[in-house]
Amino acid sequence: MELKTIAYLDKPGKRGSALCVQAAALRAAELELGWAVAASSSGKTALELARALRKAGARTRVVGVGYSAEYAAKWGGLRPKYVKEAERLGAVFITGTHAFGGVDGAVQKRFGGMPPAGVVAQTFYTLGQGFKVAVEVALMAADQGVLPLKKEALALGGTGEGADTALVLEPACSSKFFDLRIREIVCKPR
Repeated sequence: MELKTIAYLDKPGKRGSALCVQAAALRAAELELGWAVAASSSGKTALELARALRKAGARTRVVGVGYSAEYAAKWGGLRPKYVKEAERLGAVFITGTHAFGGVDGAVQKRFGGMPPAGVVAQTFYTLGQGFKVAVEVALMAADQGVLPLKKEALALGGTGEGADTALVLEPACSSKFFDLRIREIVCKPR
């Protein structure tokens, strides 16, 4: 048994992003994690994570997950200045259909009700939007083959902008969602 500290942020959102990223990087270094995945609509959070991991002495590769094309068209996508710098630090970037959206989201919009993926997403929301997002980007990265399965990884998500939640998890592909295991909560808002 171990006694570990969880970083709790006063509020969700970007205000606590630096602390969340720092706590995540330190934990990745302690556990010698090989991979980290971060929700990063502009690329900035992935870049900040890559820098923090390097500073912490971790040899962890970062996968930045940007918005799907639909959301990037509405809110803006990955910005080359962040992506290029993060890639110089070994990061890779992906975009794709959001794991808890996709066809289920279209069914909900057209016919109403709550499809299964929506129920799962709403359940994760009880722990915070960043928690749901961290799990979702891990699924997306696993689906695209850039996040190894059956190996613990760091996953970061946020509320709006930045990161406010960091998890250690064992990833799974969306089609095997129930194989995903959340091992630790490193940081989350209260």
